[in-house]
Amino acid sequence: MAKVAVIGSGVGGLGCAALLAKSGHHVTVFERNGFIGGRCSSSERDGMNLDNFAHIFPLGARGPLGRIAETVGERIDFILHDPAALVYDSRRGKLNVWPEPLDIRPLKAQARMARNLGVRPGKAVGAARLFRKLLKASDAFVEANDDKTLEAFVSEYTDDPNVHRFMNVFCYMMFTISYRRASAGEFIYCFREMSNAADISYPRGSAGAIPAAYRRGLEKHGGRVFLNEGVRRILCREGKVVGVATEKGEMEADIVVSNAGIDLTLELAGAENLGEEFAATVKRLQYSGSGAVAKYYLSRRVVNAPAVIYMPDADARGMFSFIEEGGTPRDLMMMVPVVDVLDPDSVPEGHSLVIAATPGVAEPGSEATDLLLEALEKQLFRVFPGMEKEVIWKQVVRPEHICRATGRKRVGDSVGVAQIPGQVGRRKPSPITPVEGLYLVGMDAGARGIGTWQAAASAEKVAELVNRRHPA
Repeated sequence: MAKVAVIGSGVGGLGCAALLAKSGHHVTVFERNGFIGGRCSSSERDGMNLDNFAHIFPLGARGPLGRIAETVGERIDFILHDPAALVYDSRRGKLNVWPEPLDIRPLKAQARMARNLGVRPGKAVGAARLFRKLLKASDAFVEANDDKTLEAFVSEYTDDPNVHRFMNVFCYMMFTISYRRASAGEFIYCFREMSNAADISYPRGSAGAIPAAYRRGLEKHGGRVFLNEGVRRILCREGKVVGVATEKGEMEADIVVSNAGIDLTLELAGAENLGEEFAATVKRLQYSGSGAVAKYYLSRRVVNAPAVIYMPDADARGMFSFIEEGGTPRDLMMMVPVVDVLDPDSVPEGHSLVIAATPGVAEPGSEATDLLLEALEKQLFRVFPGMEKEVIWKQVVRPEHICRATGRKRVGDSVGVAQIPGQVGRRKPSPITPVEGLYLVGMDAGARGIGTWQAAASAEKVAELVNRRHPA
């Protein structure tokens, strides 16, 4: 049995900790915040477990999120809805609304989606070839497209502007970066897995139900979680990890698994231990984008859908250029989970909880976020007439709130290391570090996927790696 210290209680950290405890290791998790879950956390307000951020889960029970819970003897109840969402397609001054089915594999569903998107008749064959390839791509095909942008990949099949708009919107929802930057291979893998599973869902009891299940599994197998006790230093000696120093003392450890993020892990262990090559690699990494979120607690239901995906009336290639160039677009992309529809028992009867998210800058404290939140609210109230009069309270989430959850100071990134060419697949940072016994887990290392799914996949991979190298 090895003594394992896990830094951080995000999905990757807690998931890995629970799996290692189940395998017989003595596991202790240190969390700098007073809550578990990191970006996948919730807090209580007015009798509700309120998501701290904005989530839709593309893989629930059929993916690593549900699999980890089952492995450690717990269960997360993921709720499915069909259709999974309503698409509000703002095109040429008109708003077209259509349901997005849970299962898009049937040819009829794909043909209907093409018609709804307004794919031009002469472009339909190319669009059909694109979606067939996405659904049936082999792992070799995925890897062959890792170093190509999604924009370039889509352009090989079609130049239809509405297909490009659709792909860019879904790319940002998945990775919080534009399809002009995102890795085609990563998108292909995620789209294939998500679509073939037909498992878009929401956990009963809020996003926080996921880390809560992992914590129960961890503690059931003898593990511990210390809240409000951040790690200040990873202790190394002669190329090996020997423990951690927290805000309250030191703990010896044979293994340290860091869910703090690759950049903060470098700070905690030091370049003198991890080496200049590792440090230089970390400094070259680019991180995902972010945005702004507004949550509205309403006196009645106004939006009667599990979620709304709003596609803005904008050219695909310039849709998110404002993030780098400045300004606020006249029409915003929106992802809008409606929690009282997703999980009816989670919101007091007769009331509604709407969470609206839109792309934006990742820098904390930016005035651009203030302007974006104003524009988001105006658009939301315009698209859903009557909503403004039903608001009981509103709560906003900015990049600095993400920074507080993750510990990063310069960027409030939504999903960690950006899934761009050169940073995915074989070129994704490895969970294995130059310090013996020190591993990385979470969205920054070792796995593919979307958000929490990627973190859980990393947890499974790292737990298997640690168990193989350090049998209990």
